[in-house]
Amino acid sequence: MKNFYLLSLLFLFQSFYAQSDEKDLKNMNYDELKKAFFENDGNISFQKKYANEIIKRAKKENNQSKLARGYYYYSLINNGKLKIAYFDSIIHNTNTPINDKNFPIVAYYEKAMFLENLFRYDEAIDNYLKAEKIALERNTDYCYHCKFAIGILKSEKMGEVEEALPLFKEFNAFFDKKKNDSTFSYDYENSLFALADAYKSLKELDSSSYYNNLGYNHSKKFNNEYLNGIFILNEGANQVLKGNYNATIDSVNHALPKLKGKNNIGNNILASYFYYGKAYEGLKDYENAVTNFIKVDSIYQKTKIITPEFTDGYRFLINYYKREGDKEKQLQYINTLMTIDTLFQKNYRVLTRKIQKDYDIPHLIKEKESIIDELNNGKKFNYYLISILFILISFSIFFNVRQTKLNKKYKERFENLINTNKKDKITEEIIIEKRETSSNNENLGINEEIIEMILTELEKFEKSKGYLNSNIMIQSLAHEFNTNSKYLSIIINAKKEKSFVHYVNELRINYIVNELKEKKNLRKYTMSAIAEEAGFNTAESFSNAFYKKTGIKPSYFIKELKEL
Repeated sequence: MKNFYLLSLLFLFQSFYAQSDEKDLKNMNYDELKKAFFENDGNISFQKKYANEIIKRAKKENNQSKLARGYYYYSLINNGKLKIAYFDSIIHNTNTPINDKNFPIVAYYEKAMFLENLFRYDEAIDNYLKAEKIALERNTDYCYHCKFAIGILKSEKMGEVEEALPLFKEFNAFFDKKKNDSTFSYDYENSLFALADAYKSLKELDSSSYYNNLGYNHSKKFNNEYLNGIFILNEGANQVLKGNYNATIDSVNHALPKLKGKNNIGNNILASYFYYGKAYEGLKDYENAVTNFIKVDSIYQKTKIITPEFTDGYRFLINYYKREGDKEKQLQYINTLMTIDTLFQKNYRVLTRKIQKDYDIPHLIKEKESIIDELNNGKKFNYYLISILFILISFSIFFNVRQTKLNKKYKERFENLINTNKKDKITEEIIIEKRETSSNNENLGINEEIIEMILTELEKFEKSKGYLNSNIMIQSLAHEFNTNSKYLSIIINAKKEKSFVHYVNELRINYIVNELKEKKNLRKYTMSAIAEEAGFNTAESFSNAFYKKTGIKPSYFIKELKEL
């Protein structure tokens, strides 16, 4: 009894707290809700509550600007498909200009960044371009940030440095006019570094040094310690390429403390040790070169982040340990380099050429086979690492073969689907011939007149496309037919040989397949919009039903249709 009273009191307290909390939300204005959202960073349940209140209130007030903000806050606390869905919701609700000049620009831009991190580069560029087009009319600064983002993607992720260079020049020219304004100093310095780095990649070292020098002086003037260190480091990289190895060591000595000041163990620290290694290699100080290239590998093992520019140290380590006769170390770095190559093949396009050019994979396999031969002659070795190497190679081959077969299978399924006569009626006819014996109907345990009535209603349901109602349920349909759901379920199972859900979903998929074939504009819709058009509540349920019916995903079907 005592416990009962305690539980009752607890329930009353929670109810009071919930009501009080809801009242507090309603008394908060938009700015207060925004402030509360960001003050509760990391507390997802609280952040959802504030974002939801903004969305609910904005819908009620038909305030498109605040609605976009609410969806944007939801995008910040979600990931994967949900994150993209919220970006699409913002875009959908801000197709026409609204008071907030940042929307839908921000949604397109951040969706592009998210797609870029998923290695979906073509989609990312497409969204950057959409953001740029709108920003050209509403927010000029953002327009140039979009150009810059495309340039970075092309140069760093796709290896298309020459295509990126004009974009960097546009970005630089725009912010050059504002370079003396501290608000824009970071943007201006970023443009200088992008140009310096691009020219370095193109081996136009004098141009690279010119922009490094501009960046160094400007970042020093505005006390940007970190970017100042970046320009010093980048010039050190130039000096390696020019063969001025002592100048490189001096540059890295000055740059590294500035970069470490940010508690950064990422790519710029890795780059610092790499250029140390290259400089010592050039000076033939191989012990120091090994020490620094091992530091590069150590950072890679922690972060799992590296770009092709910095893989050359593995070539040095493999050859060094080969000369030293240390087979275990030699295979360790062969294994790491092949793992990196597998990652590049999966996530990048042309960047893989760097490894293939400097130290091609067939050479690594031959090296591996040589090591195995020596082990068979009695030399000690680590069989575990060999097994890992073999598994990696086998997995790579298996993955490529499997992917080729899948692509072929999907292509065949698409062609079978697209070659279906458009005039054919792909919805199922419910025509029961008069000669069908009444005994078949009697086996259902339902009066024959009721069966005929329900079949007639189902035929009307199909012809009127009633299945496109996303809220249709067997109970509501039975009520509409003036029967009960049990009879309707039995008849659909018996006559259609499938469940009610399967029956409705197949009608929807058959309908949308024909619509997509015939209406090119429909193919431009988001997957959520197409799902809604077909009568589904969510893109995920639509995609699953489509795949179950056709054997391919709707995204693949639409992509192939566009290429016809």
